[in-house]
Amino acid sequence: MYPHLDVFRPTDYLKPSNIREAVELLARYGNSAFPIAGGTDLLVEKDPKIKVLIDLTDLGLNYIQSSSEGMAIGAATTMSEIGASPALRVGPYLMLAEATQEIGTPQIRNMATLGGNICRPSPAADTAPPLLALEAFVKIAGPNGYRDLEIEQFFKGVNQDALQPGEIVTEIRISNLPKRTGTAFIKKGRVAAGDLSIVSVAVCVSLDHGNLCSKVRIALGAVAPTPLRAREAESLLVGKVPQRNLLTQVAQKVSEEIRPISDLRASAEYRRTLSRVLVERALNEALSRIV
Repeated sequence: MYPHLDVFRPTDYLKPSNIREAVELLARYGNSAFPIAGGTDLLVEKDPKIKVLIDLTDLGLNYIQSSSEGMAIGAATTMSEIGASPALRVGPYLMLAEATQEIGTPQIRNMATLGGNICRPSPAADTAPPLLALEAFVKIAGPNGYRDLEIEQFFKGVNQDALQPGEIVTEIRISNLPKRTGTAFIKKGRVAAGDLSIVSVAVCVSLDHGNLCSKVRIALGAVAPTPLRAREAESLLVGKVPQRNLLTQVAQKVSEEIRPISDLRASAEYRRTLSRVLVERALNEALSRIV
């Protein structure tokens, strides 16, 4: 006789018609419920604790909207839609569009959503560094209404986020950036495509009219328990002309700031070296995009 084995076998599939109903269902079923839009992580992990699937695809959360205040992206917007959006393939938003095209295969990108990518939440989530560098805000709906949270406060640890019971992410917002701003995203995996990051880097640099760095944001993934901002490295550039030797110093500082681990994918030493190389390359690319 075989011992009892827990298996992934949900017993209920629910499809709420509005956000309030979705929140009520999540609160009712608690840890046994799982919200899905694309479901790409769900079908990989197959957590046996999940008994109720709550489908969020009818909540009107699939959109990309530009306004005078910035950009708003619905949480159910797919990676393919973000990568192909004319509104996101220009200016500082370009690195987010580029990051979405580095995720998985075309079939995965057609299903996977922006909200799902940040709600996993993996240190190697590819959209996290661009959203950190763009200082995005997460709009969250829950039993007590809506709240906004800085993206940096959303990531709490490996597979841990800031969502409370009954809450769902509904939107990601990015405020307008200065005109003379350039961005870049670079990812390195073990293979050329469709792989998780060993290191990913997102850089956002704004120059004033004297060509001094007025604002610098450097974010990395897969080098710490959460995606992170390299704030000490950023401070080395602010108020200065981004000369080559200074960019090298900034990249070196980043490699000292991160907290990588050794695992089956790469050693901590390799991640430090790779971070230094990719940050310097991304800084140069971001600066080259400033017009």
